[in-house]
Amino acid sequence: MKTKVKFYRDSGGVFAYFPDEIHHGQTRVCYAHVGQYSACHPDYLTECKPVKPEVAADLIEELKSIGYDLEIQP
Repeated sequence: MKTKVKFYRDSGGVFAYFPDEIHHGQTRVCYAHVGQYSACHPDYLTECKPVKPEVAADLIEELKSIGYDLEIQP
């Protein structure tokens, strides 16, 4: 089963946002190189810049290496 993911950049760098993976309440699961799993509120994304998969290539490879089958969303 594929996992939907979108990629964004904030002041800490590029992170993956999983829109269908509920963390708690309205927050969703996100993942970054540093800190790895975390929670992210959808409203926070308005402060972030979406990035193309080419920019997130290292993070995509890391996610695949831990077992994700990704469906990259625009």
